[in-house]
Amino acid sequence: MLRQRARTVRLIAAAVLALVVLMPSVAAAQDFESGSGTGTETPGTPAPEDGDSGEGPARVSCEEASDDFLLLCYAYEFITTWHVDSVEAEDLADAAEQGVREAGLAPRTGDPAETCALPAPEFEQTCAAIDAVADVAAAVWAATAAMLAALGDPHTGLLTAKQYEAFEKRLEQGEPFVGIGVRLGLLSGLTPCSVLSATCRLVISEVMPDSPAERAGLRADDIIVELDGLVPAGAGCGLNDLRAFDPGTRVAVKVERDGRVRGFQIDAAAINLPVAAGRIVDGDIGYLRLDSFSRFSDAAMSREFGALLESGAGSLVLDLRGNPGGYLQAVVDMASLFLNDQAVVTQEVSREEVVLHRAEKHRGSPDPAVLPMVVAVDGLSASASELLTLALRDHGRATIVGSVTYGKNTGQLTRTVESADGSVLGAVRLTVLRWLSPEGISAAGGIEPDVAVTFAACGHPVGMARQAAAAAGLPGAELADIGQAGERFDAVQTLLDDGVLEGTECQRGLFCPDDPVSRAALAVWLVRVLDGADPEPGNTSRFEDVDPSSWWAPHVERLAELGVTEGCRRAPARFCPLQPVSRAQAATMLRTAFGFKAAVPAGFVDISDNAVAADASALFAVGVTAGCSASPLRFCPHQATSRGAMAVLLERARSY
Repeated sequence: MLRQRARTVRLIAAAVLALVVLMPSVAAAQDFESGSGTGTETPGTPAPEDGDSGEGPARVSCEEASDDFLLLCYAYEFITTWHVDSVEAEDLADAAEQGVREAGLAPRTGDPAETCALPAPEFEQTCAAIDAVADVAAAVWAATAAMLAALGDPHTGLLTAKQYEAFEKRLEQGEPFVGIGVRLGLLSGLTPCSVLSATCRLVISEVMPDSPAERAGLRADDIIVELDGLVPAGAGCGLNDLRAFDPGTRVAVKVERDGRVRGFQIDAAAINLPVAAGRIVDGDIGYLRLDSFSRFSDAAMSREFGALLESGAGSLVLDLRGNPGGYLQAVVDMASLFLNDQAVVTQEVSREEVVLHRAEKHRGSPDPAVLPMVVAVDGLSASASELLTLALRDHGRATIVGSVTYGKNTGQLTRTVESADGSVLGAVRLTVLRWLSPEGISAAGGIEPDVAVTFAACGHPVGMARQAAAAAGLPGAELADIGQAGERFDAVQTLLDDGVLEGTECQRGLFCPDDPVSRAALAVWLVRVLDGADPEPGNTSRFEDVDPSSWWAPHVERLAELGVTEGCRRAPARFCPLQPVSRAQAATMLRTAFGFKAAVPAGFVDISDNAVAADASALFAVGVTAGCSASPLRFCPHQATSRGAMAVLLERARSY
């Protein structure tokens, strides 16, 4: 019934590169790779046949086992041969026995016990526990599951035939869903945003190929006005009350396109997500999303990457956020897109040896080692995603941005166990290796990104790509949330190029132009403009609310030395560094800093304080500000000054 062990060993060895490295929480069985070998190819350890001696119940070796015992026999052989750590037979036997006794199975009555197969002599008590219950198949399942659980490995376990079938389907075809076939994201023009507003809109970021949405005529960049009766509003994508669709459900969609509202009636259907998708952002930034590492991912990735290169991509943002992993071979294949021939992709460390997997020249990339790259990751980027991320970083090919990854550094094999008639009795998933990066770094505990970046929960790929590129400092990348035209863009870009804004971004890659500017940030900007350099650090501060160890504290001291400010309060002296700068305060500091002369009162109707009126009028006279409204002429002195507005005022003042 069972074939020779040598053939099993060869089959398993041949399948090592078909390993899957996947995040465990994705699905019940998505930690592992399914292999072509089966339990029927694995013999067990011969056991004494004492049934004829009259000394106890009959026992046979695994080579003579009935179908009921194949699962236990195969799992034992698989564990003792291939588990990444060595295991004692006695420990496995003890766990198997305890699993049977704790399963709560009905005791056997009347009929004689089925002849039990011993994987090893230590399993005599396990067989005794199985002899005592009526349902042998259930007892063997409990024993096998307990034996695997005893390894203390969250990625090792036992699958039913149905679970195995579902796992295979998910791994090869992705997780299907019922919908109309679009991805959505928030975008304000071409800049990222995170809260729905009159300018931050919900936009179709991707229309999936051959989906109901594509057939109906929806397009990427259509703005969602209404979806299934819901107007986008609230947190996230603003569709929190959207119902789940069944196949055939009629979904009403209204979109805004070219200033016109168009209506569509679309029937929902089951859809498999495309494994990869790409687009060009800002003319030369290639954005490439990869959702998994399936057997077909390399072809999809090569196709999308090739299209980006043909479209003139000069840099690349590879988005691995939410990617739980997949096949090891897929990682090696895809790494070859971006690494030189024979560069090490990963080190596979098993119980017996260390194997280096190397990149091979890839047909899809003419010069993979040149294109500047950034890789975006998050807490759901796991296993194969982490393996590729570390390989690219170790070879100096990419800057990593985002948040700490999941932290899985093991690879698994999944093997089916079949009965004599070919039916699947179950599948055993087992950790057979740990992997390391080319430089010997483990992903255990998660990979810390080079640049910590928080992406919007409902971010659009365009905004995400711009933010990631700016955070990583890709050539030509600009702050992602500043429109690419107009006086505000010119002012911010000039100040950024001159180093005035360095370190005061609200987040790497973002300027947050609509947020209020703080007094500390303005102190930094003014000192850098006035002195052309940062002041030397100091040990003291004249202001009791300024910590001298804060990096911006010397700028506050220098601003006071220049007489631009006396702080926000006297006796005791305070600077209020985190307080937003009002328009009145901005006018006073700018006039003092640049020495603008007194001017004829501009006539602001909302300023009664003579000093503030003089400052505002002086700025009005030289064209630094026109106030907050023209009819009537108002200055809005108590209004907080936004970061974008302050950048414009500062650039106008220093250019006068």
